[in-house]
Amino acid sequence: MASKDIDYNVLFIVAGWIEAVAYGFLFCIYCITLYFTFGGARRSHDSHSKILLGISTSMFLIATVHACLGCYRLVAAYVFNGTNPRGGPAGYLGNLGHWDAIFYETLYSTQEILGGAAAIYRTWVLWNKQFKIVALPIVLLILTIIFGYWTDALFTKPGTLEGNLHDLLQLDAWIRTFYAVAVVQNILTTSLMIYAIYRNYRNTVGAKVRSFGGIRMTWLMRTMIEAAALQLLIELLLLILFLIGTNVQYIFLDAVVPVIGITFNAMTISYRMRLLTERHGDSMWSFKGAQQSSTQLPSRSERSQATRVGVDVDVIELSGTSSVYRTGKGKDESFGEV
Repeated sequence: MASKDIDYNVLFIVAGWIEAVAYGFLFCIYCITLYFTFGGARRSHDSHSKILLGISTSMFLIATVHACLGCYRLVAAYVFNGTNPRGGPAGYLGNLGHWDAIFYETLYSTQEILGGAAAIYRTWVLWNKQFKIVALPIVLLILTIIFGYWTDALFTKPGTLEGNLHDLLQLDAWIRTFYAVAVVQNILTTSLMIYAIYRNYRNTVGAKVRSFGGIRMTWLMRTMIEAAALQLLIELLLLILFLIGTNVQYIFLDAVVPVIGITFNAMTISYRMRLLTERHGDSMWSFKGAQQSSTQLPSRSERSQATRVGVDVDVIELSGTSSVYRTGKGKDESFGEV
Protein backbone atom coordinates (compact mmCIF):
# COMPACT_ATOMS: atom_id res chain seq x y z
CA MET A 1 0.00 0.00 0.00
CA ALA A 2 1.40 3.36 -1.01
CA SER A 3 1.89 6.08 1.56
CA LYS A 4 -0.67 8.26 -0.21
CA ASP A 5 -3.36 5.57 0.17
CA ILE A 6 -5.51 4.78 3.17
CA ASP A 7 -6.68 1.43 4.50
CA TYR A 8 -9.33 0.02 2.16
CA ASN A 9 -11.31 -1.36 5.12
CA VAL A 10 -11.72 2.21 6.38
CA LEU A 11 -12.06 3.66 2.90
CA PHE A 12 -15.15 1.70 1.88
CA ILE A 13 -16.94 2.45 5.17
CA VAL A 14 -16.35 6.20 4.77
CA ALA A 15 -17.42 6.07 1.11
CA GLY A 16 -20.66 4.31 2.03
CA TRP A 17 -21.39 6.86 4.75
CA ILE A 18 -20.83 9.82 2.41
CA GLU A 19 -23.11 8.29 -0.22
CA ALA A 20 -25.80 7.73 2.42
CA VAL A 21 -25.65 11.40 3.45
CA ALA A 22 -25.80 12.54 -0.18
CA TYR A 23 -28.71 10.20 -0.86
CA GLY A 24 -30.54 11.65 2.14
CA PHE A 25 -30.27 15.10 0.58
CA LEU A 26 -31.46 13.70 -2.75
CA PHE A 27 -34.47 12.05 -1.12
CA CYS A 28 -35.51 15.34 0.50
CA ILE A 29 -35.04 17.41 -2.63
CA TYR A 30 -36.90 14.85 -4.75
CA CYS A 31 -39.85 15.05 -2.34
CA ILE A 32 -39.77 18.83 -2.82
CA THR A 33 -39.79 18.27 -6.58
CA LEU A 34 -42.91 16.11 -6.27
CA TYR A 35 -44.54 18.73 -4.05
CA PHE A 36 -43.95 21.53 -6.53
CA THR A 37 -45.16 19.30 -9.38
CA PHE A 38 -48.31 17.74 -7.92
CA GLY A 39 -49.14 19.85 -4.87
CA GLY A 40 -52.60 21.37 -5.29
CA ALA A 41 -52.62 24.35 -7.65
CA ARG A 42 -48.99 23.64 -8.51
CA ARG A 43 -50.02 20.78 -10.79
CA SER A 44 -48.88 21.31 -14.36
CA HIS A 45 -49.34 19.30 -17.53
CA ASP A 46 -46.98 21.07 -19.92
CA SER A 47 -44.55 18.88 -21.84
CA HIS A 48 -41.42 20.28 -20.24
CA SER A 49 -42.72 19.60 -16.73
CA LYS A 50 -43.32 15.99 -17.72
CA ILE A 51 -39.83 15.67 -19.21
CA LEU A 52 -38.20 17.23 -16.16
CA LEU A 53 -40.17 15.01 -13.80
CA GLY A 54 -39.31 11.92 -15.85
CA ILE A 55 -35.58 12.70 -15.75
CA SER A 56 -35.69 13.56 -12.04
CA THR A 57 -37.52 10.33 -11.24
CA SER A 58 -35.11 8.24 -13.32
CA MET A 59 -32.13 9.77 -11.53
CA PHE A 60 -33.75 9.20 -8.16
CA LEU A 61 -34.49 5.55 -8.94
CA ILE A 62 -30.94 4.94 -10.18
CA ALA A 63 -29.53 6.56 -7.04
CA THR A 64 -31.89 4.48 -4.88
CA VAL A 65 -30.82 1.19 -6.47
CA HIS A 66 -27.18 2.30 -6.26
CA ALA A 67 -27.50 3.12 -2.55
CA CYS A 68 -29.31 -0.15 -1.77
CA LEU A 69 -26.71 -2.14 -3.68
CA GLY A 70 -23.99 -0.29 -1.80
CA CYS A 71 -25.57 -1.31 1.51
CA TYR A 72 -25.78 -4.90 0.31
CA ARG A 73 -22.10 -4.88 -0.64
CA LEU A 74 -21.09 -3.47 2.74
CA VAL A 75 -23.10 -6.11 4.60
CA ALA A 76 -21.75 -8.89 2.38
CA ALA A 77 -18.21 -7.65 2.93
CA TYR A 78 -18.11 -6.86 6.64
CA VAL A 79 -20.57 -9.49 7.89
CA PHE A 80 -20.16 -12.50 5.62
CA ASN A 81 -16.59 -11.90 4.47
CA GLY A 82 -15.15 -10.31 7.59
CA THR A 83 -12.78 -13.23 8.17
CA ASN A 84 -12.20 -14.07 4.52
CA PRO A 85 -8.52 -15.04 4.16
CA ARG A 86 -8.40 -13.37 0.73
CA GLY A 87 -8.27 -9.83 2.08
CA GLY A 88 -11.34 -9.76 4.30
CA PRO A 89 -13.96 -7.05 3.62
CA ALA A 90 -11.57 -5.00 1.49
CA GLY A 91 -10.75 -8.07 -0.59
CA TYR A 92 -14.43 -8.62 -1.37
CA LEU A 93 -15.25 -4.98 -2.13
CA GLY A 94 -12.05 -4.51 -4.09
CA ASN A 95 -12.82 -7.38 -6.46
CA LEU A 96 -14.49 -5.67 -9.41
CA GLY A 97 -15.32 -8.98 -11.04
CA HIS A 98 -18.28 -9.73 -8.73
CA TRP A 99 -21.73 -9.32 -10.27
CA ASP A 100 -22.69 -6.72 -7.70
CA ALA A 101 -19.53 -4.69 -8.38
CA ILE A 102 -20.15 -4.72 -12.14
CA PHE A 103 -23.79 -3.73 -11.66
CA TYR A 104 -22.69 -1.06 -9.19
CA GLU A 105 -20.31 0.52 -11.70
CA THR A 106 -22.88 0.22 -14.49
CA LEU A 107 -25.34 2.26 -12.44
CA TYR A 108 -22.65 4.88 -11.95
CA SER A 109 -21.98 5.09 -15.69
CA THR A 110 -25.70 5.25 -16.45
CA GLN A 111 -26.22 8.13 -14.02
CA GLU A 112 -23.27 10.00 -15.52
CA ILE A 113 -24.68 9.54 -19.02
CA LEU A 114 -28.19 10.55 -17.95
CA GLY A 115 -26.81 13.63 -16.20
CA GLY A 116 -24.89 14.60 -19.32
CA ALA A 117 -27.96 14.13 -21.49
CA ALA A 118 -30.07 16.22 -19.11
CA ALA A 119 -27.49 19.02 -19.18
CA ILE A 120 -27.53 18.96 -22.98
CA TYR A 121 -31.33 19.13 -22.96
CA ARG A 122 -31.29 22.15 -20.63
CA THR A 123 -28.71 23.86 -22.80
CA TRP A 124 -30.66 23.10 -25.97
CA VAL A 125 -33.87 24.63 -24.59
CA LEU A 126 -32.07 27.58 -23.05
CA TRP A 127 -30.44 28.41 -26.39
CA ASN A 128 -33.78 28.44 -28.24
CA LYS A 129 -33.45 24.79 -29.38
CA GLN A 130 -30.48 25.40 -31.66
CA PHE A 131 -28.84 22.06 -32.41
CA LYS A 132 -25.62 23.69 -33.53
CA ILE A 133 -25.08 24.90 -29.97
CA VAL A 134 -25.28 21.39 -28.51
CA ALA A 135 -23.59 19.55 -31.39
CA LEU A 136 -20.24 19.24 -29.62
CA PRO A 137 -21.78 18.23 -26.25
CA ILE A 138 -23.76 15.52 -28.06
CA VAL A 139 -20.54 14.15 -29.59
CA LEU A 140 -18.95 14.16 -26.13
CA LEU A 141 -22.01 12.38 -24.74
CA ILE A 142 -21.66 9.63 -27.34
CA LEU A 143 -18.01 9.23 -26.35
CA THR A 144 -19.04 9.08 -22.70
CA ILE A 145 -21.47 6.27 -23.48
CA ILE A 146 -18.82 4.30 -25.36
CA PHE A 147 -16.06 4.72 -22.80
CA GLY A 148 -18.38 4.30 -19.82
CA TYR A 149 -19.98 1.01 -20.77
CA TRP A 150 -16.85 -0.44 -22.32
CA THR A 151 -15.02 0.27 -19.06
CA ASP A 152 -17.75 -1.64 -17.22
CA ALA A 153 -17.24 -4.53 -19.63
CA LEU A 154 -13.50 -4.56 -18.90
CA PHE A 155 -14.26 -5.08 -15.21
CA THR A 156 -15.42 -8.60 -16.05
CA LYS A 157 -11.86 -9.67 -16.84
CA PRO A 158 -10.34 -11.93 -14.14
CA GLY A 159 -7.95 -10.24 -11.74
CA THR A 160 -9.51 -6.78 -11.95
CA LEU A 161 -9.06 -5.34 -8.46
CA GLU A 162 -9.33 -1.85 -6.97
CA GLY A 163 -5.71 -2.01 -5.88
CA ASN A 164 -4.19 -2.83 -9.26
CA LEU A 165 -6.21 -0.63 -11.65
CA HIS A 166 -3.14 1.41 -12.58
CA ASP A 167 -1.32 -1.81 -13.51
CA LEU A 168 -4.02 -2.69 -16.04
CA LEU A 169 -2.99 -0.27 -18.78
CA GLN A 170 -6.01 -0.65 -21.06
CA LEU A 171 -8.54 -0.27 -18.26
CA ASP A 172 -6.57 2.61 -16.76
CA ALA A 173 -6.60 4.47 -20.09
CA TRP A 174 -10.34 3.95 -20.57
CA ILE A 175 -11.14 5.19 -17.07
CA ARG A 176 -8.98 8.29 -17.55
CA THR A 177 -10.70 9.04 -20.85
CA PHE A 178 -14.15 8.50 -19.37
CA TYR A 179 -13.45 10.92 -16.52
CA ALA A 180 -11.88 13.50 -18.83
CA VAL A 181 -14.70 13.45 -21.39
CA ALA A 182 -17.35 13.73 -18.66
CA VAL A 183 -15.58 16.73 -17.11
CA VAL A 184 -15.12 18.50 -20.46
CA GLN A 185 -18.76 17.98 -21.37
CA ASN A 186 -19.88 19.26 -17.97
CA ILE A 187 -17.70 22.35 -18.26
CA LEU A 188 -19.03 23.06 -21.76
CA THR A 189 -22.74 22.70 -21.00
CA THR A 190 -22.50 24.57 -17.70
CA SER A 191 -20.62 27.44 -19.36
CA LEU A 192 -23.21 27.64 -22.15
CA MET A 193 -26.06 27.81 -19.65
CA ILE A 194 -24.36 30.41 -17.49
CA TYR A 195 -23.55 32.57 -20.50
CA ALA A 196 -27.11 32.35 -21.82
CA ILE A 197 -28.57 33.35 -18.47
CA TYR A 198 -26.04 36.12 -17.93
CA ARG A 199 -26.67 37.52 -21.41
CA ASN A 200 -30.41 37.57 -20.84
CA TYR A 201 -30.01 39.11 -17.41
CA ARG A 202 -27.80 41.85 -18.83
CA ASN A 203 -30.34 42.60 -21.55
CA THR A 204 -33.30 42.65 -19.17
CA VAL A 205 -31.51 44.90 -16.71
CA GLY A 206 -30.82 47.29 -19.56
CA ALA A 207 -34.51 47.25 -20.46
CA LYS A 208 -35.54 47.67 -16.81
CA VAL A 209 -37.45 44.41 -16.82
CA ARG A 210 -38.35 42.55 -13.67
CA SER A 211 -39.46 38.98 -13.14
CA PHE A 212 -42.74 38.07 -11.48
CA GLY A 213 -42.97 37.40 -7.77
CA GLY A 214 -39.81 39.33 -6.93
CA ILE A 215 -37.54 36.43 -7.90
CA ARG A 216 -34.83 38.14 -9.90
CA MET A 217 -32.68 36.53 -12.54
CA THR A 218 -29.64 36.80 -10.29
CA TRP A 219 -31.28 34.28 -7.98
CA LEU A 220 -31.87 31.84 -10.81
CA MET A 221 -28.34 32.32 -12.10
CA ARG A 222 -26.94 31.67 -8.65
CA THR A 223 -29.04 28.51 -8.39
CA MET A 224 -27.78 27.22 -11.73
CA ILE A 225 -24.14 28.02 -10.95
CA GLU A 226 -24.24 26.42 -7.51
CA ALA A 227 -26.12 23.31 -8.66
CA ALA A 228 -24.00 22.70 -11.73
CA ALA A 229 -20.79 23.55 -9.90
CA LEU A 230 -21.49 20.86 -7.31
CA GLN A 231 -21.48 18.10 -9.92
CA LEU A 232 -18.57 19.65 -11.80
CA LEU A 233 -16.52 20.05 -8.63
CA ILE A 234 -16.80 16.43 -7.58
CA GLU A 235 -16.02 15.20 -11.11
CA LEU A 236 -12.94 17.42 -11.30
CA LEU A 237 -11.88 16.14 -7.90
CA LEU A 238 -12.28 12.53 -9.02
CA LEU A 239 -10.26 13.13 -12.18
CA ILE A 240 -7.43 14.78 -10.24
CA LEU A 241 -7.33 12.05 -7.58
CA PHE A 242 -7.34 9.31 -10.21
CA LEU A 243 -4.50 10.94 -12.11
CA ILE A 244 -2.54 11.23 -8.87
CA GLY A 245 -3.06 7.53 -8.27
CA THR A 246 -4.48 7.65 -4.74
CA ASN A 247 -7.36 5.52 -3.54
CA VAL A 248 -8.91 8.53 -1.80
CA GLN A 249 -10.98 8.94 -4.97
CA TYR A 250 -13.25 6.08 -3.85
CA ILE A 251 -14.47 8.19 -0.93
CA PHE A 252 -16.16 10.55 -3.39
CA LEU A 253 -16.84 8.15 -6.26
CA ASP A 254 -20.03 6.66 -4.81
CA ALA A 255 -21.39 10.12 -3.97
CA VAL A 256 -21.40 11.14 -7.65
CA VAL A 257 -24.61 9.20 -8.32
CA PRO A 258 -26.81 11.06 -5.79
CA VAL A 259 -25.04 14.38 -6.47
CA ILE A 260 -26.08 14.23 -10.14
CA GLY A 261 -29.66 13.65 -9.02
CA ILE A 262 -29.45 16.58 -6.60
CA THR A 263 -28.15 18.83 -9.37
CA PHE A 264 -31.00 18.14 -11.77
CA ASN A 265 -33.73 18.13 -9.12
CA ALA A 266 -32.55 21.57 -8.00
CA MET A 267 -32.99 22.79 -11.58
CA THR A 268 -36.46 21.22 -11.75
CA ILE A 269 -37.52 22.97 -8.55
CA SER A 270 -36.18 26.27 -9.89
CA TYR A 271 -38.27 25.88 -13.04
CA ARG A 272 -41.41 24.99 -11.07
CA MET A 273 -40.97 28.00 -8.78
CA ARG A 274 -40.57 30.23 -11.80
CA LEU A 275 -43.86 28.97 -13.25
CA LEU A 276 -45.63 29.62 -9.97
CA THR A 277 -44.30 33.15 -9.66
CA GLU A 278 -45.25 33.90 -13.27
CA ARG A 279 -48.81 32.72 -12.66
CA HIS A 280 -48.98 34.74 -9.46
CA GLY A 281 -47.69 37.78 -11.34
CA ASP A 282 -50.36 37.37 -14.02
CA SER A 283 -53.06 37.18 -11.36
CA MET A 284 -51.77 40.26 -9.55
CA TRP A 285 -51.65 42.35 -12.72
CA SER A 286 -55.15 41.22 -13.70
CA PHE A 287 -56.45 42.21 -10.27
CA LYS A 288 -54.73 45.60 -10.41
CA GLY A 289 -56.02 46.15 -13.93
CA ALA A 290 -59.58 45.49 -12.80
CA GLN A 291 -59.22 47.97 -9.96
CA GLN A 292 -57.85 50.65 -12.27
CA SER A 293 -60.60 50.15 -14.83
CA SER A 294 -63.22 50.65 -12.16
CA THR A 295 -61.74 53.99 -11.10
CA GLN A 296 -59.73 55.62 -13.88
CA LEU A 297 -57.66 54.80 -16.90
CA PRO A 298 -53.91 54.26 -16.24
CA SER A 299 -51.50 56.87 -17.45
CA ARG A 300 -49.18 56.29 -20.38
CA SER A 301 -46.17 55.80 -18.07
CA GLU A 302 -48.07 53.28 -15.96
CA ARG A 303 -49.08 51.32 -19.07
CA SER A 304 -45.45 51.32 -20.19
CA GLN A 305 -44.22 50.13 -16.80
CA ALA A 306 -46.84 47.38 -16.72
CA THR A 307 -45.73 46.21 -20.14
CA ARG A 308 -42.09 46.13 -19.07
CA VAL A 309 -42.89 44.22 -15.90
CA GLY A 310 -45.04 41.82 -17.88
CA VAL A 311 -41.99 40.76 -19.87
CA ASP A 312 -40.46 37.91 -17.92
CA VAL A 313 -36.71 37.54 -17.97
CA ASP A 314 -37.03 34.01 -19.28
CA VAL A 315 -38.74 34.89 -22.55
CA ILE A 316 -35.69 36.35 -24.25
CA GLU A 317 -34.52 34.10 -27.05
CA LEU A 318 -30.92 33.72 -28.05
CA SER A 319 -30.90 33.69 -31.84
CA GLY A 320 -27.54 34.53 -33.30
CA THR A 321 -26.36 37.76 -31.71
CA SER A 322 -29.75 39.37 -31.15
CA SER A 323 -32.34 39.00 -28.42
CA VAL A 324 -36.05 39.01 -29.14
CA TYR A 325 -38.33 40.49 -26.50
CA ARG A 326 -41.83 39.13 -26.30
CA THR A 327 -44.59 40.90 -24.42
CA GLY A 328 -48.03 39.80 -23.36
CA LYS A 329 -48.10 37.07 -20.75
CA GLY A 330 -44.36 36.79 -20.69
CA LYS A 331 -44.32 33.16 -21.77
CA ASP A 332 -42.22 31.68 -24.55
CA GLU A 333 -42.46 28.01 -25.37
CA SER A 334 -38.95 27.85 -26.80
CA PHE A 335 -37.13 29.36 -23.84
CA GLY A 336 -37.32 29.36 -20.11
CA GLU A 337 -38.74 25.87 -19.75
CA VAL A 338 -35.71 24.60 -17.85
